[in-house]
Amino acid sequence: MKKQPILVIEHCEPLLSDWLKLEYNHAVKLWDGETLFTRVNDKKSTNFLKKIGRVDKQKAKEVLYDKKCIVLDPLAKKPLTTKDFSKIDAIIVGGILGYEEPKGRTKKLISDKSGFETRHLGNIQLTIDGAVFVTKAISLGLRLSDIEIAREIEIIHDQIHSTLLPFGYPIINDKPVITPGLVEYIARY
Repeated sequence: MKKQPILVIEHCEPLLSDWLKLEYNHAVKLWDGETLFTRVNDKKSTNFLKKIGRVDKQKAKEVLYDKKCIVLDPLAKKPLTTKDFSKIDAIIVGGILGYEEPKGRTKKLISDKSGFETRHLGNIQLTIDGAVFVTKAISLGLRLSDIEIAREIEIIHDQIHSTLLPFGYPIINDKPVITPGLVEYIARY
């Protein structure tokens, strides 16, 4: 069997927020393999990300120009399958925090400019670490249709207050796979 591809997270946000740090940390742990963060241009972000993976200032298309890669893009025509992993060197995830209504930023910022093949993970907008979770599951042999994904989750803070997260979260044993530390982070704001 071919070795696991490199996980590449193309950092597309202007700042490395605390929320993004939580998702990136979780994504790296879920992948449990080589991880490369691309398009990282400021020293503060570089210093943080070097602790959890490799870092490069260039875009993924420049670093991996001679490799077989797949960009995970919600607007791709084909779904990701286990078979895809037999022929790639890297899987590229957009380091993009979502909006309630998706804006096609992965396509605009990565897919259209990379020249790499694209695949989707269904019709639900996933979190960064959620996309990595689903990708890892598919790499291990599951079909996308076998993975339960919630359309949104509600975090209850108390009897009056809650936060609705309108993103897809994988479900394991009837519980969403939520970024460690995210509930506490949201409760502070």
